[in-house]
Amino acid sequence: MEFTELGDSDIPAGRLALWTPSAPDADWADDPRAPALVHEHHVRAAAARGPRHVAPAWIGVSFRVGRCDPQRIASALSAWLRAHEHLRSTLVPAPGRCARRTLPGSAVTLQRQDVGDFADGASIGRQIEAFFDRGTGPLGWPPVLFATVDGADGVTVFVGADHGVVDGCTLAMIPGEIRDALAGRTGHAPRPTFLDFGAEERHLLDRMPAEPDRTAPWRTLPTDTHGRTPAFPLPLGAPEAPLPQTSGYRWLLDGPAAGTFATAARAAGGTTAAGLLACLALASAELTGGRHLSMISLANTRPERWRAAPGWFVGLHPVRIPAAPGAAFADTVAPAAAELRRRAPGPGGSLPHISRMLRRRIHPRFVVSYLDVRRVTGTPPRPEDVMLRSRIHGPAEVYLWLTRSERGVHLSTRFPDTAVARANVGRFVLAAAHAAARAAQGHRAEAVPAPA
Repeated sequence: MEFTELGDSDIPAGRLALWTPSAPDADWADDPRAPALVHEHHVRAAAARGPRHVAPAWIGVSFRVGRCDPQRIASALSAWLRAHEHLRSTLVPAPGRCARRTLPGSAVTLQRQDVGDFADGASIGRQIEAFFDRGTGPLGWPPVLFATVDGADGVTVFVGADHGVVDGCTLAMIPGEIRDALAGRTGHAPRPTFLDFGAEERHLLDRMPAEPDRTAPWRTLPTDTHGRTPAFPLPLGAPEAPLPQTSGYRWLLDGPAAGTFATAARAAGGTTAAGLLACLALASAELTGGRHLSMISLANTRPERWRAAPGWFVGLHPVRIPAAPGAAFADTVAPAAAELRRRAPGPGGSLPHISRMLRRRIHPRFVVSYLDVRRVTGTPPRPEDVMLRSRIHGPAEVYLWLTRSERGVHLSTRFPDTAVARANVGRFVLAAAHAAARAAQGHRAEAVPAPA
């Protein structure tokens, strides 16, 4: 499963339809549940920019479902939407705390717009991207839109949603849930939702350890003279003001090599995630001569009760990995694993909570995410399913998304669209890929007896 911009993904030619959820105004009801801190922060930030400020920040997923008529598609998408109350809810900015309003599942319907036939996927991609850009913002409802392309190989479904209501784990759940809905498998036992989590989050925070224990990793994280979090280790040639960002993609390891790499990481006392962070640290040491790599990692913060809940359960965690030039993979995995073990599930890692504890705003500049889509709850995604993200304007920041699937380990990058950044991010990714390949090949060589 890859993570790409929609315009960079493989979109089939065919007949395009756009689907928009709708509901009568009279069916909205006040909902007393407090919003999750990160979602409220997301909505307030959008409100502060103003309703005319368009800054697409959606993420999504595309997947094929075979031959399906529009009625079956409508029924499945509607069933899926009605099953997730946080997608039937909205936050209205208000003094003190945002006000929540929620719809009953029975109130939601889908409006279908038949756009027409297209002979090339690029034209379809531009239409879908513009549709998601216009309609999935943090303010207002709905936060999620759908598109379908009926092509030569069947129907491809596209789902785009505001980042405030979905995260990477949610994206990996969506294809299986909608395929289950198409097959009539929609029944499930009631379970806590993202809205329930928001209501309970403050209670969970009150039960967490004392504040110094939670802030110590942040207070010891290296910052520059302006107090900013660590930057990408190589120059980007970009100003601090927002500018267009571009993307890069690479398969670091194929399926068999990913398995061997995981074995090598375990032998060194870590996990695949720790091994990949070690490779990033080794790449930095090779290219810069530095002795540490500092970054912000994204962590799945779902407590056990919410393990199967879609939503935005993402926390930030500071990571600092020692790796001198020429260091061995096995020696670098252990400190990376120790850094990851300090992350605990729960709400304490959300951006607004961290900023509140530190009494200053946090602006992540070098961010790394790892997601193993094979371990998501429910029906796992298929290898050909694709996670999507919108194009974005941003400051001098670099994001790396590492995704483990049956096909191997995929790396997606987002960085400033400058010649310097394209060259240096490319060099960094290549060095990390070589480090990962050496680790996998080295372990394979150790497992095979040398010829006599």
